[in-house]
Order: sequence, then C-alpha cells, then structure tokens
Amino acid sequence: MEAGIREVKNRFSEYLRRVKQGEIIVITDRNAPVARLVPVEERVQPSVLTMVEEGMASWQGGKPRGVAVPPGVPGTASIGALVAEDRR
Repeated sequence: MEAGIREVKNRFSEYLRRVKQGEIIVITDRNAPVARLVPVEERVQPSVLTMVEEGMASWQGGKPRGVAVPPGVPGTASIGALVAEDRR
C-alpha cells in the first residue's frame, strides 16, 4: 500500500496498526517513494542475554576483559614488528 507523507502524518496510529498486522506501507512524497514502514522481524541472531540464558555464553555483569592471548592472523607480523620495520 502507498500513502503520502501528509496522510501518514495525519493518521499515523492507523498506519502503525496496519503495519503491526503485517502490511508494508510505502510512504511517498509527490508520488515518489521515499520510505517504507515495515513490521519488525524477529532477530535472526540471538541476543547476548539469550545466549547467557541458554548457556552459550557467560557474563558476571562487568566489562568484557577480552582474551589473555589475542588471536593472530597467519602470515602477518605483529603490529610492533611492523612499526619497528617502518621506522628503519
């Protein structure tokens, strides 16, 4: 369905109700499409809290500490080695 900006502004609650029911509204400005109102889709990836609840992750409420040894990229030198080489 298409509707002009003024129409959507004046009857916004009605258009939101229609979107909640699954309808997609194309908003137009002088008959040119400028935006779409679409229903919110369920998340494809689980949220962090969901992962904690399902035991896939753990969190004690603080900031992430990172890992003790950062992962390396095979075939590359460390940042320190690259800086030292660049200064020569």
